[in-house]
Amino acid sequence: MRPRIELAENLYKLNTSLWFRPTIMTITSGILAFVTVEIDKRIGFSSVGMLASGVDDARAILSSITSSMLTVTTVTFSIMMVALVLASQQFSPRIIRNVMRDTPSQYVLGAFIGTFVYSLLVLGRVTNTENLRFVPIISLATSIIMTMIAIAAFIYFIHHIAETIQAHELIAQAGDRTLEVMKRHYPERLGVGITVDQAPELPATEPVIICSRKGGYVQAIDPVMLLRLAQDHDLVIEMLRTVGDFVPKGNPLMRMWERQSEPSPLFFREHHAIFEDVFELGRERTLFDDVLFGLRQMVDIALKAISPAINDPNTASNAIDHIGNVLVQATRHPDPLRYRVDDQGILRVIVASATFSDMLNTSLNQIRHYSSAEPTITSRLLNMLNEVAFATDDPDRRGLLWKHALMIVRGADRNIHEPYDRQRVNQRLTTLADTLGMNVETKLLDINKFQTME
Repeated sequence: MRPRIELAENLYKLNTSLWFRPTIMTITSGILAFVTVEIDKRIGFSSVGMLASGVDDARAILSSITSSMLTVTTVTFSIMMVALVLASQQFSPRIIRNVMRDTPSQYVLGAFIGTFVYSLLVLGRVTNTENLRFVPIISLATSIIMTMIAIAAFIYFIHHIAETIQAHELIAQAGDRTLEVMKRHYPERLGVGITVDQAPELPATEPVIICSRKGGYVQAIDPVMLLRLAQDHDLVIEMLRTVGDFVPKGNPLMRMWERQSEPSPLFFREHHAIFEDVFELGRERTLFDDVLFGLRQMVDIALKAISPAINDPNTASNAIDHIGNVLVQATRHPDPLRYRVDDQGILRVIVASATFSDMLNTSLNQIRHYSSAEPTITSRLLNMLNEVAFATDDPDRRGLLWKHALMIVRGADRNIHEPYDRQRVNQRLTTLADTLGMNVETKLLDINKFQTME
């Protein structure tokens, strides 16, 4: 039996695809055309309201609608492609899926294609022969109404796409989706976590390694299936990969011990595929269950913005603000406990999972490195750390914040020479030190170091 996580992952991929909703709407339009034509056959109206049409007029109207809808669909698709290219080049290639999953754009595209298919099918039912003259007037009126709706949708689409490709909107969407992923992070659904002073003793039997039969990124892990396998076969399983990791073909995914007997290589060979199905591997990282990938998207936008080719520190500052919001929310949740037990209190799984330290490293390391000569971004990073510091009382996490602050300041010390800018950095560092209760005196930048001698 395939894991339930595969269904959820496939639903996520459908939700982020550009074809799914338009395809459903197109099929629905085809069914609607059949239904309305059958109604016309049974009722036989010659007019509907102000609409009364002969065969030639009906054909002309429907032909005009089909040709215009095909043209508008082409224009809309071209606009969407331009938006995708712009988002990729201006912000980050990893942001493309966020643009593709834009639901209003998918519905608008589906409205155009659906109206085209509906009108084309109705056009084929208009008949004018010696024995039969048939004008589906209700279907014709429906086609006109659908066209009016499509025109309104096109006007909305132009406004919507202009808003969607703005930097602040893409950054905010990435931040919101990262927070959604954080709420359902997989280790919290894997048994019960326990706190231990030292690592529990593992079974004395030799571990069996489960390797991947294909290469790819870990997009999701099924916690329910993982725990059930460990219980059904009385195993202790150590996860060697977490969501977002790249696994080369043939490299280990997990290792496991049988608690009561020597391991049976034949059993694990026969059930290798079942254990491997716990992992969903793909060619790219996704936001389905990967918190660090959401942060990576915002970091990429910030890096692109501060690159010499673009030189847009304000966009980078906006990305840093939203990164800070994700980190603030992360401080309100403890790191997932590594050791997970079942309802009988038996150790079943040792997980690998993204921690708050990993989130800080992903969020700050590259931005800190590439912005060390940019006082605006340096000051913004320190201000962001100060906001995160307000949200946590955990001494270990506060220590991590101070560690990153010192790394930021050391980069500024090497690359920022203007005394005024160095003073601004000092002010931000002093504020953070006060929030954290740290001694800052020996860490301040020497603002006289680069003063020009008179």
